[in-house]
Amino acid sequence: MARIPSQIADIDLAWLNDIADATGNFGSIESFRVERLGQGVGILGELARLHLEYSSGSTGPATLIAKCQSPAPENQFLGQAMGFYLREVNFYRTVATALDIRVPRPYHVDAGDDGLPFVLLIEEIVDARCPDQISGITLDETRRILDTVATLHARFWDSPDLDAMTWLPPMNNPLYKAGRDMALARFPSFKEKFGDRVAPAMMDVIERACDEYPALLDHVAALDHLTFTHTDCRAENYLFGGSAGADTVTMIDFQLCTRHMGPWDVANLLGGSLAPDIRKAHEMDLLRGYFDRLVALGVKGYTMERCYLDYRRSLLQMCTAQVITSDLQGGNERGEVLLENLHLRPVLAATDHSVGDLLDEFC
Repeated sequence: MARIPSQIADIDLAWLNDIADATGNFGSIESFRVERLGQGVGILGELARLHLEYSSGSTGPATLIAKCQSPAPENQFLGQAMGFYLREVNFYRTVATALDIRVPRPYHVDAGDDGLPFVLLIEEIVDARCPDQISGITLDETRRILDTVATLHARFWDSPDLDAMTWLPPMNNPLYKAGRDMALARFPSFKEKFGDRVAPAMMDVIERACDEYPALLDHVAALDHLTFTHTDCRAENYLFGGSAGADTVTMIDFQLCTRHMGPWDVANLLGGSLAPDIRKAHEMDLLRGYFDRLVALGVKGYTMERCYLDYRRSLLQMCTAQVITSDLQGGNERGEVLLENLHLRPVLAATDHSVGDLLDEFC
């Protein structure tokens, strides 16, 4: 069994050739070069592009994307405690090659028994375009992502296949329910940071949602019409075009995938990746487009009214999720701005949809 690199810097020629020999997914490598990827791109993981030179007579992809655990202890702790690293490894091992949506091909994935260390070697979608989450995505990009998301959801909608994925947790798994204490501990600093931009009444809603988080999770996990959700449906986890095909949207980053309400992914995308004024003007039309796509793909017994209710439920749950992750480190200036948008925008969306009215549903 090959060792598992803890960080990108631990990937060396001997390890790559051990993987090549063990998997047969690429040939013997003579040399390679590491190119660190972007600023503020990976929050829970460290990303790099590996440029590969093969030995005479050997072939394989010119580049691979390597992903290891975050070097930030706070991010590492969250990724391990919540099972994020193991989840992505299991996704690529068991699901990735059997979907009707485009995801990167896995070349090698591995993790320790408790999730650390963790490594992925996956296909690079060469020359793909990645939207900028900070400036906000366009309506066309949003619609195309939602079509991709709906295709994923329809495949697993109320499906018994979900039960066979023992590694895919429901929302009320013990680790997530334990997030209540994390949320309550972080709430004072969250309130101090965002109190000038979030109404006091909404802060009261968020504090109560944090306190009642286990009951909220039990409530949504007991609902019907659950599916496989990406659960990290934000702009920079979708690639457009490139080597996957000019009209193709590629979904990446499956550390957070869960068994959940489909509209969570819609709320995640619209609440976090659209500029607030664009979201306000178009979100109901976008939600309707997602619902219509589900119906066209064969989902039955689900109404637009229920879809909107699940959208609001998702925004309410998202408020607590933002508090739980509010001490993550961005790693650099862009990462900090990205995290601030990820934490604030969904709360503003939740405010617009009066999600506090739903608190009595599960309390």
